[in-house]
Amino acid sequence: MNPRSVVAELSDRLPDRAVVVTDSGTSLDWWTRHLRLRPGMRSLLSGHLGLPGAAVPYAVAARFAAPDRPVIALVGDGALQGGGLNELLTVRRHLDRPADLPPLVFCVFDNGDLNRLTWQRRAAAGDPLVPLSAEVPALPYAECARLAGLPAVRCDRPRYVGSVWADVLAGRGPVLLKFVVDGETPPDWAAGVGTADHSRPAPLLAPLAKFLGVSG
Repeated sequence: MNPRSVVAELSDRLPDRAVVVTDSGTSLDWWTRHLRLRPGMRSLLSGHLGLPGAAVPYAVAARFAAPDRPVIALVGDGALQGGGLNELLTVRRHLDRPADLPPLVFCVFDNGDLNRLTWQRRAAAGDPLVPLSAEVPALPYAECARLAGLPAVRCDRPRYVGSVWADVLAGRGPVLLKFVVDGETPPDWAAGVGTADHSRPAPLLAPLAKFLGVSG
């Protein structure tokens, strides 16, 4: 499914006074373009650190700092594997504290790719997508959350995105929400990037080509 629609459907249903947290991957791009915060809402980003993996611990901190607010974390699958799964154990350890509080949602964009890094390379150098170069190993995130004792929901059909969000946001306590999304949907800054023209050196390789006397 289109990852843009996941955030757009969330935007239409954000609870009052919600706190929205995001990582530095393409989840940040969808947040930037498709999420509208109303007065009284808050957002947390990793800022200039560009730190992937920040969303889950930031969301946990937001829950403890503001227990009366709904908290939604937008997390890439690479970031979740990079440390977020461990932090979910912290949530499970303290489950008795957030269980009856407003929803704490860990929304995972599962595209099997370190998607922002992939698009940065494709946009900067004109490279095509290279299998295995930024592949994220397949992992059943919803099942992992359930094994840890947390509720989880999986969605892979576009027509259900809105209703899934509505159900999850009407609940209480922590939940992992996995959306299976299309990694070939480019961020706006990478729009128009296609496969490379290998008859010409990619821009980042142009200085080397000139040094070697290779015509472009």
